[in-house]
Amino acid sequence: MMSERDADSAGDVPLPSADDSARALADRPLAFYNALLTEHFVLESARGITVSESSSRASLYLMTLSSALVGFGFLASTPFAVGFLAVIIPVIVILGVFTYERLVQTSLEDVAALASIQRIRRYYGSLLPGADRYFPIPPGDAPNELLEIGQRGYRRGVFFTISSAIAIVNSIVAGVGVSLLVYVWSAAFPAAIAVGIGAAVVFAILHGAYQETRYGRQRRLLAGPSGQRIPSTES
Repeated sequence: MMSERDADSAGDVPLPSADDSARALADRPLAFYNALLTEHFVLESARGITVSESSSRASLYLMTLSSALVGFGFLASTPFAVGFLAVIIPVIVILGVFTYERLVQTSLEDVAALASIQRIRRYYGSLLPGADRYFPIPPGDAPNELLEIGQRGYRRGVFFTISSAIAIVNSIVAGVGVSLLVYVWSAAFPAAIAVGIGAAVVFAILHGAYQETRYGRQRRLLAGPSGQRIPSTES
């Protein structure tokens, strides 16, 4: 004899849909509030994960660069120094580009999670008259903080993120590589230094422009047709 559970699994008794189950809840406002709390916790966890990943990736790049510099220190007075730099600088630069791109992505993920958290906070602030005082939202184009700190968003703030720090270091490494390449070709030390500095500045500006473009695209994507303000990032 087949049990009721077996009959359900066999398809004799259709299972209720998610919509039917939601309508059958005895206290739907309480269920929604519990779901909102769960979503808030998940978003906070997601933000923590993005910060942890950003720190890990930045540390990996910097440790690789530090190890390369230590290795070069042992070879600096040997004939193998130039060959070592010719191999290690492209490796460091490529790793830096990959690290920078992922840091930008994690920063954008953090902005998206923060935007969702702020929508939930706005709902908390609307539950009772005066409740919004306990769930403050930064007015205007504020930086990426939940609490007001007397600072406003600004375009040059893009150069103070973790991804920009890695981009600047990587741009300097790339500039050194360009400088060495020019020096090997021309043997003109002042010209090689000038070209290397110029290349490093250009690389840093390109990184900053790329990051600002990605942030602007993300803000427009999250705002949607409603035109809701999305916070900029300082992480």
